[in-house]
Amino acid sequence: MATIPREHRSIAAFRIFGICAVIFLLEECSVGEEKPGKNSRDFFPTGETLVYEVQWDPPGWFFFVPTITAGELTFVFEGPIEHKGAPAFKLTASAVSSGFLPKMAGAAITDSFESIVAAPEFCSIQMSKKIREGKRQRDILLTFDRANGQGHYEAYDVSKDPPAELKNELVKNVPNCVQDLLSAVYYTRLQDLKIGNKVRFAVSDNGVVKNIEVRVDKQEMLDSIMGRCSVLKTEAVSVFGGVLQSSGTLHIWVSNDERKLPLKFEAKVKLGRVFGTAKRIERPGKS
Repeated sequence: MATIPREHRSIAAFRIFGICAVIFLLEECSVGEEKPGKNSRDFFPTGETLVYEVQWDPPGWFFFVPTITAGELTFVFEGPIEHKGAPAFKLTASAVSSGFLPKMAGAAITDSFESIVAAPEFCSIQMSKKIREGKRQRDILLTFDRANGQGHYEAYDVSKDPPAELKNELVKNVPNCVQDLLSAVYYTRLQDLKIGNKVRFAVSDNGVVKNIEVRVDKQEMLDSIMGRCSVLKTEAVSVFGGVLQSSGTLHIWVSNDERKLPLKFEAKVKLGRVFGTAKRIERPGKS
């Protein structure tokens, strides 16, 4: 049986779980320059929690490796806050490896994200990331200045003492209403998704601004944690950052109701197939 070098296994596993964390965040995309069609304060109950089990099917040439539980993704709408004297909303997310993945990678993954968005426009003000992937430990902060059409990107290697500065740069040509990876999930749920729509948005991550397009393909029935229900199947046809190459595909199924709850996702990538399903949904005070 062929042996894969440990360092190659580690890099592959980290990238796969990174895909797990990012592809779902990319799915629910904001629509152009549209304003949210719902009152976000009422639509997202404070404390709404979405938890997903993520798995990975290796490519065919990994015939000796079965489907692997990669980890768990959790999203929380923390609710309204005040940010620098102005009303805003706070969102958080975490990606934690589990199952066989940490052993395969040689290290555990515990990443956390926090997004602050302006209220009521739901445009990103700042996003922070704490990346903890074995020896790779990064603190990242993105801030956006809507009035001047620019942002600021900072990155530090916190595995060093004191932390080493990796990036500290200006981000130019930022749209008036830009999304970060986390805010995009919620912003899209405020839109009127319909079959045949092309969903577009601008997002800034790691110091660059890119455009993403998602198509709302069709309606299907899906067995989910909510029972058997009607869902909308979406397909990502343009994803930034090299997460999905031109040969990759990404599908996400969202509930076909006003909540637009993401219930399932699947991505075919060069290193096999990543898929996940909602295993817990909590909406305090809501059905």
